Amino acid sequence: MEQNFNYREELERARKNLEGLARDGKSETLDAYWEVCCGDVLVAEDCVENGDREWEVAALAKDFLDTAKYLEGYDHMLDNLYLAVSRMITILTDHPRLKLELLEFELLLIRRIESYTGHELDEGEDVMEQIGLYRRNIDRADRGDFDEIEQIGHLKIDPIEWSAWYERIIDDANRKIYALLSGETRGMGFCFAYWHAKEKVLREHYGIKWDSPAIMNPSVLFD
Repeated sequence: MEQNFNYREELERARKNLEGLARDGKSETLDAYWEVCCGDVLVAEDCVENGDREWEVAALAKDFLDTAKYLEGYDHMLDNLYLAVSRMITILTDHPRLKLELLEFELLLIRRIESYTGHELDEGEDVMEQIGLYRRNIDRADRGDFDEIEQIGHLKIDPIEWSAWYERIIDDANRKIYALLSGETRGMGFCFAYWHAKEKVLREHYGIKWDSPAIMNPSVLFD
């Protein structure tokens, strides 16, 4: 996990090690699958921290879930999986349905750990509340009741971001957005350039009217 590691290369190496490897529960097999889980999280975090290829995070989260769900069947993997899924949940944005899957898996891990150790974890109640909120908002978005969507955190976001259509196209849209911003300096004021490009791309390519955080939060100063 040193900073001079190329996380992407390490992940590809770990994935190649799984080729032809049966899910047989052997120690070396579990270690190989766990390396992929770690790689998915580390590459996703690297994408977000460096503002590079953030549109890959959702695919990494899906790959993580597929691998982690296999490992969940082994008690000694539970603590590590819980830490890993918590990190993936923290960095995933723009994908409420996928985030709900991660939260539900996190809750499953909490319940498994509680059963295994005989102790109740305080985190379980918070995760259940988050799951309830995500389910309500997704249901409202699917019905088109965007005015009823509950905001999360201090900054309001455009409720359209809860829609299934937005979730399906946002990664492709971000590729286009960052292509438009390829010459922009990532410093103060970059958020405004990004929001302007995002509004343009969503409107022109996908027919989505989207309001930026600056519009949604007129009393907040952004830099």
